[in-house]
Amino acid sequence: MQKAPTPKRTVWTPLALVRWTADYFKTHHIKSARSEAEILFARTLGVRRIDLYLDHDRPLDPGELADYKALIKRRITREPVAYITQHREFWSLELAVNPAVLIPRPETECLVESVLPFLDDPADGPKRILDMGTGSGAIVIALAHEHPEHRYLASDQSASALRTARQNARTHGLEPCIDWCCADWDTAFAPGRARFDLIVSNPPYIRRHDIPRLQAEIRLYEPLSALDGSEDGLKCLRHIIGAAHRYLNHGGWLALEMGFDQKNDVSDIVERSGQYMDLRIIKDYSGMDRVVVMQKKE
Repeated sequence: MQKAPTPKRTVWTPLALVRWTADYFKTHHIKSARSEAEILFARTLGVRRIDLYLDHDRPLDPGELADYKALIKRRITREPVAYITQHREFWSLELAVNPAVLIPRPETECLVESVLPFLDDPADGPKRILDMGTGSGAIVIALAHEHPEHRYLASDQSASALRTARQNARTHGLEPCIDWCCADWDTAFAPGRARFDLIVSNPPYIRRHDIPRLQAEIRLYEPLSALDGSEDGLKCLRHIIGAAHRYLNHGGWLALEMGFDQKNDVSDIVERSGQYMDLRIIKDYSGMDRVVVMQKKE
């Protein structure tokens, strides 16, 4: 009696698996499906994305397939790729990220760019810079990477966030020029004693009623304390603008990230404070108002 043919076992290769995953992600309405499939698979194999195609027809072993399947399951629950891979690139620097910190965004690089001319100026020697609400340390690490000759202080109310930021600074050899402070905004500083030449911050600025409408990746996974800017989205911006002049040296600068539609409100807060001059609004790479820069009045 003739035996029934044995079903052939599917042999998965990197190229075939990336293609299948990209199609699967699309059915779950995940944007950038192909690139995310590549990122997660490269993470599984511990290689660069380009290496997936240099060895594209290699059969994968069961352990590799099981590890990759676990990452796919996490992603379709809308967990951000950055939290799955535990890193995100910012300012061409690889940073560790986790659910204790906001995932750095490209638009925040505009905040870094906006203050570099001030740090480029060698006048008056090394400057003192404060990064309020540092999170992953993206801003302060980018600035220190460009100008390690200055002295930096990074603060955050979350001890877990500070541990992540310090790890990132250590990774890039920048911890010697950065001090750390666990505090809620300016609560650890005495007016007139803490003096800085520049204060930067990317504070929470999303209106509370807008948070349920954010992408699931953001509202379900990223820290609410780094998103919620109160009912009008301006609470933290209002506080920082109202307090920062007490800690700035004469002629010092304050630079803040803000919501794309908050230009008029923030400008009004600055004007009402009466403490600043030379107000500037800077657009992000999408042409949206994103950064406000101001100088303390003499």
